[in-house]
Amino acid sequence: MATAPQLVERYDYVEVPAAGSEPEVGGAPGFLLQVSFSAAAVDAALRRLHVPLWPAQRPQLLLLASGSEADSAAVIEIARRVLANRGVPVLEPLWDLEDRKAIGATHAGFDADRIEAVAQRYGASHWLALDPAVGADVVRGRWRLGGSGALASATPTAESLPQWVEASVGDAVDQLAARLAYLPQTGTATQTLVIEDVRSYGAYRAVLETLGGMEFIRGIAVTALTEGRLHVELQLDGDPNLLWTALDGNPRFGAVVPEVAAAPAAQLPVESTAQSSVASAATSTAETAVQTPVVAAAEPAAKPAVERRYLWRGP
Repeated sequence: MATAPQLVERYDYVEVPAAGSEPEVGGAPGFLLQVSFSAAAVDAALRRLHVPLWPAQRPQLLLLASGSEADSAAVIEIARRVLANRGVPVLEPLWDLEDRKAIGATHAGFDADRIEAVAQRYGASHWLALDPAVGADVVRGRWRLGGSGALASATPTAESLPQWVEASVGDAVDQLAARLAYLPQTGTATQTLVIEDVRSYGAYRAVLETLGGMEFIRGIAVTALTEGRLHVELQLDGDPNLLWTALDGNPRFGAVVPEVAAAPAAQLPVESTAQSSVASAATSTAETAVQTPVVAAAEPAAKPAVERRYLWRGP
């Protein structure tokens, strides 16, 4: 707060009308001070303070609520408002025959496997199920957050349904943010990436703009573009897992199963050292066995290169 004036980009005075729905200052018409802060300056300040950052490009959260159609609609309306205030994009099921068959008439049901199947149908990497129980003088119930990582749940109580939904969604978002936030590093790690099916200038620009909007990517260098395959070298601020989580949760990207490259390393981007430990988690046991160097009489053979590739599904 002491250095806030240094972060200001611009400010304006906004006149408040004498009548209408706009708030009044001191019960009378007046002016409000509207201040815009520099995103780059705020970002730099947070990094100096070593504050964990939650990237602005966040995965869509599949939202479900149990109960009757009217009750679930009321819960969803409150939850959508809270999620909008917290900057979380929301995705709701169509509740067609396929959804109802998969989850059941109770909507949420808290059968994690069934909800996970519906989430996969919509390409959602995370989901939130709300199951309030309205009593005579108190509202109880359980919420459950699923997706990447372990399930999280709690059973809060509140005096009213809006209070219960606000508290439940707030707690769930805190859990989600803890999974996706990262601590900025003093330096950057280099990571190569291959994006396939980039066959127009518009797609080329869209890929670069999408990657450039991810805060933990501090630099992008295009190394090659041949036959619709875009090779980029990224400077990452933090663990490369941040990149894989962001790409897997973005509907514009589709992961391509890693394969052992048959071509010489000079023809395909080779993974950086920072990627090696991450790739092992996504590679199957069979592939791991193939990649294990065979000890010869003198020195172990070099591991074949493994590339991480994604399919561009955007415009």
